[in-house]
Amino acid sequence: MSAIEVQDVGLSYFTLKQETEALRNVRMAIEPGEFISIVGPSGCGKSTLLYLLSGMLKPTTGRVLIDGVETAGVSPKVGYMLQRDHLFEWRDVLSNLLVGAEIRRMNREEATRRARELLDRYGLSGFAGHSPDQLSGGMRQRVALIRTLVTDPDILLLDEPFSALDYQSRLTLAEDVFHIIKDQGKTAVLVTHDISEAISMADRVLVMSKRPSSIVSEYPIRFEEGDNLSPWNKREAGKYNDYFNSIWKDMGGYAVTSR
Repeated sequence: MSAIEVQDVGLSYFTLKQETEALRNVRMAIEPGEFISIVGPSGCGKSTLLYLLSGMLKPTTGRVLIDGVETAGVSPKVGYMLQRDHLFEWRDVLSNLLVGAEIRRMNREEATRRARELLDRYGLSGFAGHSPDQLSGGMRQRVALIRTLVTDPDILLLDEPFSALDYQSRLTLAEDVFHIIKDQGKTAVLVTHDISEAISMADRVLVMSKRPSSIVSEYPIRFEEGDNLSPWNKREAGKYNDYFNSIWKDMGGYAVTSR
């Protein structure tokens, strides 16, 4: 059974004057433990698709299924990591990690234990009592990811989580997030405008068209150098440029070489 299945999904926005069709006949299936990246032209509805997967939006047509069950509101099986970390400045790191658990009314003692374990496992145990303004941008995003993991979702939705960082921090955090997600065995869907990021992190890249958007192509990411490459090593692999150029063409671009 697929972790996520999207069946002929369409979404339209309605006003008193007009209907705007955002998505049309979107189809995809994501297997448990798979890491998917979604790219497409600016404004094509990538983030809108994540809202549908999370259950925050209901499709106009078609169905979204999580573990074979049609979504009916936000699913506890799904965690969402936003572009900004949205940490509360008046709460320390540990208290910030408990926000999702509090909203879901989880056992506080159990949630605190899991939060401390995750901080220790991913190198942030010494920062539990720090305020967010004492952390770098990359550290704040790692805290935001751990906050999502505290509620132990099966599926992680990542909405351009590195876009606010400088290039060096993006590369470093992409490595961290990739290894954390694989270590935790989560199913992940990353929306990004960065083709390099999409290729280096994903098992498969899906390309969306202009609006009304659908999935126009997909690329299983496989390298002759092996199946267990880190994001950085994938950027150095032999077929990396071929993937980049093909995806760029699908998005309406032209062939370039990029690392």
